[in-house]
Amino acid sequence: MPSWPAIVVFGSTVAIGLYMGLQYLKGQRNNRVLVGVHVMIGIVGLEVFALVLRGAPDGTHLAESRLGPASALLLAVALFSGFLVPLIAQPKPAATGPALAVHATLGTVAFGALLLWVLG
Repeated sequence: MPSWPAIVVFGSTVAIGLYMGLQYLKGQRNNRVLVGVHVMIGIVGLEVFALVLRGAPDGTHLAESRLGPASALLLAVALFSGFLVPLIAQPKPAATGPALAVHATLGTVAFGALLLWVLG
């Protein structure tokens, strides 16, 4: 299975996340619909990535490497940490910034690992 769908899907959610991060740093609230789209694209991206890791129905798949499953795990952790941000922010609003920073860092490292795996 070609790997470009995973890159396109995760690239779009990274772009939306970057935009939302800039809005957060400006002190502006993000639209809930945009947040929902970001979450949905992240979930769809994990599904697409699972298909890429598993391989195509005809048996073709990308080169075996530990970087592929590791980046999938990092992407799943980034998605989970994104779900935790609102839960952390509600009782302790001061913890929102660090929680978002952890989420953004995990997502960026995971996307970079995905790119390295696909291009390498």
